[in-house]
Amino acid sequence: MSAEAQELQGFEPVAEESGLARLLKIALPVVLLGVLAASPFYFVWFRWSDSEDYYTHGPLVPFVSAYLVLRARKKLTGEDPPETGPLYAAGVGAGILYFVFADFEWDKRWLFAILAVAAAVYLVYHLRNLKPEPWKPGLFVLIPALAFCVIAGSQQIVSVGWFFVVVSLMGMVLYHLGKRVALIMAFPLIFLFSSVPLPEYKVEEYTLPLKKFATANTVHILRSPLVGIYCRATGNVIEFPGEIHEDTKTVKVGSVCSGLRSLIALISFGMLFAYITPVSAVKKGILFAAAIPASFIANLVRILTLALVTYGWDSKTATGDGIWNALESTWLSATVPHLRKLSTEPVHDFTGIMIFVVAFIGLFALERLLSYVEHKQQTARYRESLAEQAAAETGEADV
Repeated sequence: MSAEAQELQGFEPVAEESGLARLLKIALPVVLLGVLAASPFYFVWFRWSDSEDYYTHGPLVPFVSAYLVLRARKKLTGEDPPETGPLYAAGVGAGILYFVFADFEWDKRWLFAILAVAAAVYLVYHLRNLKPEPWKPGLFVLIPALAFCVIAGSQQIVSVGWFFVVVSLMGMVLYHLGKRVALIMAFPLIFLFSSVPLPEYKVEEYTLPLKKFATANTVHILRSPLVGIYCRATGNVIEFPGEIHEDTKTVKVGSVCSGLRSLIALISFGMLFAYITPVSAVKKGILFAAAIPASFIANLVRILTLALVTYGWDSKTATGDGIWNALESTWLSATVPHLRKLSTEPVHDFTGIMIFVVAFIGLFALERLLSYVEHKQQTARYRESLAEQAAAETGEADV
């Protein structure tokens, strides 16, 4: 008997694992985590859906993270990422559904849950050929995180509960899929932390000084020679004194206008934008850091706009409540009650959206500048390498 025959004797071929088996191996941990995350999600939704809170972007974060994982499908499974057309169509459809049902008194958690389950199924399906490489030390992350997740959920500790849901997911990826996959998914997993709300006492601690900061800077701009409007700041209230006390117009810089909401949301966007922008690590850091001043500048533009509208007209016009009152006397009167449910202060809310428009324009302009600098640097390096190569070839020819 030859040596090869002796080595093969007693060898039993291992049956190749079917796609369904791999699919179940990926899907079952996701289902388990979904069950354990139900209680923390029930309570974190109140922070996400509160228009006066600072985490209204929270419901979008898990879907963005799932999309980022799909973008990395080539590294995970060796297959090309799925077409983005259906994903964009699904996103537009989900947004339309949300706004269509916004006029109804119902619990939108069900809509989020349905969309989340659909997204999870879509993600697992496209990663069905991912081969798990279990890493047992991941249990040291997974087990404590699951325990804290259950405890915090039972005690209704919102921030801690959702924080450990994210940590549990990270531990599950480490233990079940391995270090290689966890490293590829590192940013999408870290990005999930942007949906974890700050504790309410911390929000209150940061809000008051930010309101005073925004008020003082707005008054400083209004009183500058460039604008030349006399006003004064009383705490977080901007006053435009009239000839008599009744003529005094005021703008109150509330908690939402403090800039904390735009700061939190734009830090999340800055992380995402820096990650997907094809520039060097240093320039990614610059792009991310720029989100902080961009949020303050954009919020200042918003308060300044509301203050100028109040000065020129009145506070009802600045909030937009006066617009609905005026429309109620027109042929649109039957529609106004439904519009009020979408926004009771349309001008105020519109300027809130403009914060992000102004900030996005600034960040995109910075991204174009950094990309241009990156291109010039790459071109210069390429020319230098060509010159060095030509010099080397000339030297060899001389020899």
